[in-house]
Amino acid sequence: MSLSNYQDVKQLYYRAFPKYEREPWHWMILKSKFRQADFMAFYDQGQFVGFAYVIHSHGFHYILFLAVNDQLRSRGYGSRIINQLRALYPSDSLVLDIEQPDPAAANNRQRLRRLAFYRKNGFYLTPKKLEEDQVTYRVLATKKHINQQKVDGIFEWFSWPLGWFIQ
Repeated sequence: MSLSNYQDVKQLYYRAFPKYEREPWHWMILKSKFRQADFMAFYDQGQFVGFAYVIHSHGFHYILFLAVNDQLRSRGYGSRIINQLRALYPSDSLVLDIEQPDPAAANNRQRLRRLAFYRKNGFYLTPKKLEEDQVTYRVLATKKHINQQKVDGIFEWFSWPLGWFIQ
């Protein structure tokens, strides 16, 4: 990530994700230095439209964070970003997680819209769930079958200070 888009990405990251979902900014920057994770900023005719933070591992690419500029949502930029990521990794699966729909959740309508968006963009629900203190996440992928242990390995690498040695 260059200095020219650093502030755009950082500001959107803090606006787009609630505190309980965010990872420490400096940690993501550090992890991206090891070529197994990338910040990617996306522009349309020079205007910043969004970013993705992607972790690469063993034939798949985990989209840990994807956000569209809040001033430009509902204009197709999310789908365009996903299409660009698919074009970058045509033979590999893209993987991500979303908050599991839950009728008791205050934001369940948003969760259902997010699920519909990703399904429309070629993602399939997998059996994999990630349990956090405040929410359960469902893992989606562009291939119907993923190796769940490899997904766990992504999070081990990301959370462990010396994680690049265990991959």
